Amino acid sequence: MAKIKTIVLFVALLMAASAELFGQGAPKPIIGAKGGLNLANIGGETGSKTKFAPHVGAYSEVFFDYFLMLQAEMLLSFQGHAPADDFDGKLNLTYLNIPVMARYNLGYNLNVHAGVQFGFLLSAKRVYQDVESNVKDQFKGMELALPIGVGYDLMDRKINATVRYVIGLSNILDSSTETRHNNVFQVSVGVLLLRLNE
Repeated sequence: MAKIKTIVLFVALLMAASAELFGQGAPKPIIGAKGGLNLANIGGETGSKTKFAPHVGAYSEVFFDYFLMLQAEMLLSFQGHAPADDFDGKLNLTYLNIPVMARYNLGYNLNVHAGVQFGFLLSAKRVYQDVESNVKDQFKGMELALPIGVGYDLMDRKINATVRYVIGLSNILDSSTETRHNNVFQVSVGVLLLRLNE
């Protein structure tokens, strides 16, 4: 919990400093809510297939100028994998993810973005034949990932749509002999809640 608070505070300070130092003459920072669908799987896991699950949270955007911006999010994300057949189990992972990304606007509506994501494991449960087991002790409490995506803004940034692929960079298993990575394809819709200093 202390790591989560530290990173959240760091991101908030970074956003505030960026808005003050680089946002002169650019659009004002915005805060919004977003949610969507995860297509999640575990790299290196056999006997599994893609799991469809939601993610939901908030985002903030600070403009350096009209083209370059800093985007940070806080997402409750349901991940893991589905069973490949009746003889395999499913894995339910719940993360608090904090992606921090540089975003470049390709014109007024279209954008591309990439950065780093800090993931904090909240729960890990394996389900086999309707029997659920807590396996959180088998996983690391934090992971690093690389989010890469494209987005499209509508109605003067009041609504946005995002397609993103999150590549797991660190081993999520608490093991020195096995390696597994989260791989998540995300489709999201965001809604503007507030424009700061307006």
